[in-house]
Amino acid sequence: MHLSGRGARVGVVDNMSKRAWERELGVEPLIAIASLTERIAAWKEVSAASIELFEGDLTEADFVHATLESFRPDTIIHYGEQPSAPYSMIDVRHAAFTQSNNVVGTLNVLFAMRDVVPDSHLVKLGTMGEYGTPDIDIEEGYLAVDHNGRSHTFLYPKTPGSMYHLSKVHDSHNIHFACRVWGLRATDLNQGVVYGIETEQTALDPRLVTSFHYDEVFGTALN
Repeated sequence: MHLSGRGARVGVVDNMSKRAWERELGVEPLIAIASLTERIAAWKEVSAASIELFEGDLTEADFVHATLESFRPDTIIHYGEQPSAPYSMIDVRHAAFTQSNNVVGTLNVLFAMRDVVPDSHLVKLGTMGEYGTPDIDIEEGYLAVDHNGRSHTFLYPKTPGSMYHLSKVHDSHNIHFACRVWGLRATDLNQGVVYGIETEQTALDPRLVTSFHYDEVFGTALN
């Protein structure tokens, strides 16, 4: 909404899976939120700006390819993944789903970028949890190593604490490969909580409020 309000053409890709995961576990946000189509309509009412919706799954390569062919984005902001560490650790099924959903989805985005919009810039939402808690300073992306009289710069080594965080590490390595070998451009963010539960845009209409979970799986208060 921030970018749309500044005049950018914005498209959203979603497979509407988050609510299915909530129903599976019997949890829901603290405040009921409108559906995505209702939120897009509400945003148009308060801003006169349109957001295009592409409903589909990033794990389906043909869908991703067709979406980029249709929209031709200059920038792709990617956070379409299973977002919960506790969910990924429930059992092997949830761990395998998290890994396949997150890693394959990002791979499909990278391959579609290479084939359709190689000049686009990927902004990937990762997590500080990729790094773990090493007993040395966490550097900005890379670590220079001197070993047996020779030097090399590596991606900073990661020690994630869950299968979810590990899926993000795989994403980081795949993105680095795509940039190094194919010449793609990407910013891989390993962010923490950055703004709370409200923005200038979500405050414009009750239908635009963001999801606030407080449960033990998707919550921000307990996990």
